[in-house]
Amino acid sequence: MSRSVDYYAKQAEFLGNSVIEVSVPSGRLIATDDLRSVKHFDIEPPLSINYGSGLDAWAREFATRTNTAYAFVGNTCPSVTRRNDGLIQVVTPAWSKGADPAFNDDETVVAKICTDLWATMLTDYQNWLDHGGPEVAAANANFAFDTYTVFEVTPGKYRWTVYSHSDYFDRDDLGRVTYAQLELIEAY
Repeated sequence: MSRSVDYYAKQAEFLGNSVIEVSVPSGRLIATDDLRSVKHFDIEPPLSINYGSGLDAWAREFATRTNTAYAFVGNTCPSVTRRNDGLIQVVTPAWSKGADPAFNDDETVVAKICTDLWATMLTDYQNWLDHGGPEVAAANANFAFDTYTVFEVTPGKYRWTVYSHSDYFDRDDLGRVTYAQLELIEAY
């Protein structure tokens, strides 16, 4: 990718949320920090990701070109949770010295994200397979623990809202931090 002279220039403040849509016709999502080991998902950011507007632009590129939900999460190793109402969230629970992470009573952890890339990516599992991604067991074979997780959702169209792309988002808060959420907007 040829970068323009302005690629690293300071960008205007980004104070909103990244909001995109992804389709999950198979009813199965693959979650990880980096899908780019498969060429189809190897997209360079259009702007510097040192700023919220660059993160937002990259999220839009992933959604448009590869049907992928992308969120910058920093070096936080968040969890992907499902609430009883079906809402999927990318979160870190409140920090508590000496205690195990405490999640809300109405949610279940469906994936844990290793953040070598400092990101969370979700895409339809069949989309991953159709573009050359290996079965999840094979994808995890080279790692000491599972870095790719597949979980079930209602087949449909989803709205992905990313809070952590705002230039003023506090990823280091000691309370519960919600980076992004995936909400069903149309069941298939």
